[in-house]
Amino acid sequence: MEADQTFNPEKEFILRADRIHKRFKHLEVLKGVDLAVKKGEVVVIIGPSGSGKSTLLRCFNKLEKIDEGEIFYKGVPTSDATVKTSHLRARVGMVFQHFNLFPNMTTLENITLATKRVKKLSDVEANAQAEGLLAKVGLLDKREVYPQKLSGGQKQRIAIARALAMNPDVMLFDEPTSALDPEMVGEVLGVMKEMAQSGMTMVIVTHEMGFAREVASRIVFMDEGQIQFNGTPEQMFGSCGNERVNSFLSKVL
Repeated sequence: MEADQTFNPEKEFILRADRIHKRFKHLEVLKGVDLAVKKGEVVVIIGPSGSGKSTLLRCFNKLEKIDEGEIFYKGVPTSDATVKTSHLRARVGMVFQHFNLFPNMTTLENITLATKRVKKLSDVEANAQAEGLLAKVGLLDKREVYPQKLSGGQKQRIAIARALAMNPDVMLFDEPTSALDPEMVGEVLGVMKEMAQSGMTMVIVTHEMGFAREVASRIVFMDEGQIQFNGTPEQMFGSCGNERVNSFLSKVL
């Protein structure tokens, strides 16, 4: 599929999924999904477990290979030979459920590893950037601490700082608070709210309905591998007229 020649990345879409299908053996997880994300939007994806939400995120930065359709990054198909996977993942950052920090590295080393290897920053440049990001997430005093000495909420905030260190165009969050104790959820959501307010483009899979209602530009509801609803929080939590959405909300609110 050729890129749209009229595409203007500054005014239109940073990410666009076009009729995406994804199968795991005989199970079709995504069934012709279309979704576009504009610069500065906060798109929150909700839905029951197994609906394809996390798989869609992983397709956006090629952690999963799609079977049909196309993913566009700034108008260019990510299947194009000129799109390097390492470059795409640097520009389309991702934060996972379980932090994925290296246990044998300090907080500072976890954040600076990729910036030194991929962005070729010097030690001084990488450390200065990392310390600035740690200050933003409220963890500058933990820069020399190893992950085993950190709480789950602290680890997730460090994972966010690590992704931000690559200066991504868009951040993907795959249920970033689902592995946290309840009292730690707020500190991570607080950092994400600040990111949203700063204009960061974000796509977030979450079960935190209050957070979704507060920060989302749009809310997407997925079920059985398809998008069943795509609209504003007011439409979603008002009277959207979609029986499946209303049934879901009645169980989680």
